[in-house]
Amino acid sequence: MRSLEHRIADLRGTWRRARARRGGADAATVSPARLVLRLDDGDGGGPLGDADALTPSAWHRFVAAAVDWLGPLPTTVIAIRTGGSELATDLVRFAHRLECDTLLCTDGSGIDDARAGILVDSGLARLRVYMGGVSADVHRTVVGGELADALGAVGSALRARADRRAALDVEVALPWTRPADAEARALAGWAREAGADGFRLVPPWRSADLPSDPELIDQLVDGADRFHRTPAAAVAELHAMAAHADGQPGLARVHAPARRRRMACPVGGLRLELTSHGLLRACPFHAPMSTDFQQATQGRDPLDLASLVAQHAGPHLAAIAACERACAHPELSPRPVLGR
Repeated sequence: MRSLEHRIADLRGTWRRARARRGGADAATVSPARLVLRLDDGDGGGPLGDADALTPSAWHRFVAAAVDWLGPLPTTVIAIRTGGSELATDLVRFAHRLECDTLLCTDGSGIDDARAGILVDSGLARLRVYMGGVSADVHRTVVGGELADALGAVGSALRARADRRAALDVEVALPWTRPADAEARALAGWAREAGADGFRLVPPWRSADLPSDPELIDQLVDGADRFHRTPAAAVAELHAMAAHADGQPGLARVHAPARRRRMACPVGGLRLELTSHGLLRACPFHAPMSTDFQQATQGRDPLDLASLVAQHAGPHLAAIAACERACAHPELSPRPVLGR
């Protein structure tokens, strides 16, 4: 039964991604292809404070309402400093119970052998560990946090997978900001030797502080080797971002590769994100649909998320459709129509 549910979810996701690429989304027709539960503070930063943070029950209501509306959806939990927290594990477990494929993005903080085992037992499908290099100083500059946490998380996840004979996918991701280029080759080599399933270059949220070494980028991406997961489109956009860095989100559409210049931003139809402080949005760079999820949903029982989005999403989606930027970060860039 679970396999059938996942196949149906995959087909729905393919249709939604294709529709988003064709014409973006508006409040009346929006049908997001995936959910994002964001426990960090914005542009890939650290954890949000506890004050006024959503309760676990509010997160559960959101995920359950989304599944009632759209069926099981791929669900990403962004927990850069809090991947080992009880909340991150709880959200993975809850989404998995509703048949959602789960991805946890983290720097490895708090993920030891015990926590990795709990995450696998909770149904985590994919783990993406952000690393900045193979030395503590470079890692701390690129990612923040401690290198030992990231190294340990990768090792713990691989051991938990082997112990349980699970299908967990473990990926090492390198944010492409200075000084990531100093140890990029060494990190890719370490990831392969450690037994990770893949290695990915991650374009930054904003076009600032990119290493300007196009030859190195090309050397780190081998389309014939499935271990290297950076899409060819992301490589072209990394080159463009480095050449036209202006500190703004992604890059100006006029400087983007031809396919992005022709395409209205599809992110409004690709993702629906909820943050710890109750912001409901598709894009973090435009005013959100709602600034207080708990207040907006008070008294709505059961929660009709489709109606809530239709009521509040119009200005947010219109701003996305009119945006003159093309974002390359994997959270915001167009996903392949086929696959996840």
